[in-house]
Amino acid sequence: MKKLLVLYARYGSGHKSIAEYVANYIDENNKDIEVKTLDITDYGNLLGKIGIKLWDFVGIHRTEFLFDICYEIMDHKISTLAHNHVAKKSYDNKELRHIITEYNPDIVISSHFYASNIITLYNKLGLINTKLFTIITDYRTHECWTRNSQTEDGYIVGNELVKNELIGRGVDSKKIYPYGLPLNITKINNLDHRKDIYKRYNLKGNNNVYLFFGGSSVGSMYYYDYFKALVKMNIKAEVVFVCGKNTKLKNKCDKLIKKSNIKNIKVLGYTNDVLNIMKISDLVISKPGGATITECMEMKVPMLLLPGLGGQERYNARFIKRKKYGLVVRGVWRFKRIIRRLENDETLINRMQEKLAKLDNNKAVEKINELVIKTLSK
Repeated sequence: MKKLLVLYARYGSGHKSIAEYVANYIDENNKDIEVKTLDITDYGNLLGKIGIKLWDFVGIHRTEFLFDICYEIMDHKISTLAHNHVAKKSYDNKELRHIITEYNPDIVISSHFYASNIITLYNKLGLINTKLFTIITDYRTHECWTRNSQTEDGYIVGNELVKNELIGRGVDSKKIYPYGLPLNITKINNLDHRKDIYKRYNLKGNNNVYLFFGGSSVGSMYYYDYFKALVKMNIKAEVVFVCGKNTKLKNKCDKLIKKSNIKNIKVLGYTNDVLNIMKISDLVISKPGGATITECMEMKVPMLLLPGLGGQERYNARFIKRKKYGLVVRGVWRFKRIIRRLENDETLINRMQEKLAKLDNNKAVEKINELVIKTLSK
């Protein structure tokens, strides 16, 4: 039996989601391929744990300016040399070596450059001899992804624009697969009936439905001011505000809703029903994470993108704005102005929906599955 190892690193939820979508689809559709999924940050040493803590700090406190500076500084061959060295020092250890060499994969798919760096190192040392494909999880590339392009077997990217960027960075075009970013196609193809979803969340459906992702980081209260603005505006649209695992944010939002006696805004904690809610939504309000905007494009739902972490998310937002699939705002004042425009002019959402309707359906996981089978058969 051939072995596939799918790797990711817990720097944002998108890397994990994309890795799991790929692993689950290939596992469900190939009885002759053994699939294993691994988060390399589970095996980090003290330096690796400090790196995760710093990432969480950025997420909680939204040090966007500092992150932007670091992102641009690291987008060069010399600076990424040091960055790669830190990654290896953080995650290369006896435990991880033992797990990966014992599994001895025939092919590895990685959704984070740290994981790709580790596999490149182990191949170089002769510990394993595996094919390596990296999924670039955003709509812009970066030197951190391409540092080891000469030794990687392929890159899976979101579209032709990213492919062209990679070619401009010297990556062989034959190594680049513009399949789109992976989605949970099985779940998307088996969503509930709209009436059942409305009933589940006690929504009337007479006005627009806005799905607002507000719990992007555990402990972060960054989007509370945007939520509070919606509450005070007394808009017509029905809003589903998802806090994720951020219980502190959920409790604060629940208190505000109760105090304001608002009936058209629902506050949810963690839910695995996001795609069903997205199905009935006319607008998604979110930071511009690669996985989230990919789901919105597949579901043909317009976006209102709020400030994210900076760096790659800033480029994701520019991509959406340029394609006219959504709107981008910075700051609560601008956010309120856009919401008022959306409330008063239905054509704004309609025009974005028309643009999105022209997109082809996402076939990324199916294409990756075919690539894996083809690679393993050689």
